[in-house]
Amino acid sequence: MPSIKKAIIPIAGYGTRLFPATKAVPKALFPIIAQDGFAKPIIQLIIEEALTAGIEEVCLVAQPQQVQPIADYFSRTVPAAIREKAALAMAADRLEEIGERLHFAIQAEPQGFGHAIYCAKEFADGEPVMILLGDHLYLSDTDASCAKQLADIYAQVGTSVTSLDVCDESELHFNGIVHGHQRARLQSAPTGTAKNRLFRLTYIAEKPTVDVARETLRVEGLPPQQYLCNFGIDLLTPLLFDILEHNYRNNIVTHGEIQLRDAMAEIIRREGMDGYRVAGQRYDTGNPQELLKTVLAFGNRSPYRGSISS
Repeated sequence: MPSIKKAIIPIAGYGTRLFPATKAVPKALFPIIAQDGFAKPIIQLIIEEALTAGIEEVCLVAQPQQVQPIADYFSRTVPAAIREKAALAMAADRLEEIGERLHFAIQAEPQGFGHAIYCAKEFADGEPVMILLGDHLYLSDTDASCAKQLADIYAQVGTSVTSLDVCDESELHFNGIVHGHQRARLQSAPTGTAKNRLFRLTYIAEKPTVDVARETLRVEGLPPQQYLCNFGIDLLTPLLFDILEHNYRNNIVTHGEIQLRDAMAEIIRREGMDGYRVAGQRYDTGNPQELLKTVLAFGNRSPYRGSISS
């Protein structure tokens, strides 16, 4: 199984839940105080998460008007006064380094998360890819980042692998939900994690109803009314783009959109897929309430945590 060197991050949403701020600044450029104490935009934190897992190139799937502000941010152009301070000069160099790895694909019309990924087919160029949500951030419970944990599993199992979390029945309408069976313990789990977090998947459904989930998606060992859900990071083989193209050309949709989870369900059927319960937490930045939780969670991990109240 070849290592994954490319990541795709869709950011083409309108940011309506964060309007009117998104009229002035793309949601991807909203700032968060990172664990190193620097104020960084959301998209930089997502890209840095991917880079910890060995990713070398990143494609942002964007609307046309989003490209220039983000490209400008990751450019080498900064005021001379910034370069006079060593720490800030290093931060500026980091932006330039990321900018050199950055590509863009355009999603002119919103046709679903699966369609956004399909727009980056040329970038993928027949290679496996890591996919990260464009508005989710992650904090690991271990020394290995959440993305690195998943990359370590991918290297062992030799098949597509998706990150997993546990959600309550009341959250089904927010999530992709999977069914699977716990696999034998790993020979080598990511540092600091248990060896019984891996599942062989049999089915995946995007935002299922409660009745469907109760009938087909209950996983042995989980408490009642709890389910395995997608955590937000996927490592998928090139078969993904063949399936997405077929679904696009034949208008195969769920909830009116081309869904990534439908394509993943087909990968499960054809090639098989594993799911791994990541040791960490995910944070949504797509609405005001969750954005506030994210700011506080990251702030409490920063050098300035003593002055931040939760």
